[in-house]
Amino acid sequence: MARILSKLIVGLLALWAISAFIAEIMGVSIYFPFNIVERQEIPYHRLNALRLSIFLTFAYFGVRYIFFQSDKMYPIQFLDIYIKNFTLSAMFVFYSMNVEYREYYFVLFFLIVSIILHFAARRKVRSYFN
Repeated sequence: MARILSKLIVGLLALWAISAFIAEIMGVSIYFPFNIVERQEIPYHRLNALRLSIFLTFAYFGVRYIFFQSDKMYPIQFLDIYIKNFTLSAMFVFYSMNVEYREYYFVLFFLIVSIILHFAARRKVRSYFN
């Protein structure tokens, strides 16, 4: 069930990302979820959360590369780690910048997505002796 739900969510987010990319080329900015503006700036707290989540993801993989054995990862596992970092950084940025409470639906949405991706991305340990 988690895999089907995660595929649906990832597919919708990918479609949204492609639409946002094409719209930006055409001079229209779309920021999550469906805020459409013509060449206005995206709110600073959202850009800051995005920026810090990229830093956290880079730090995670940097530490993992240096100190731990490198394992192959599936794309869903990378996405799971990034969305968790994004949720965490958005919570801290929104709180530290005293963002109004109606903006927290953004964090709540990605928290739910990160929980679903967590269950979809975990490796199943098979027991061959039972």
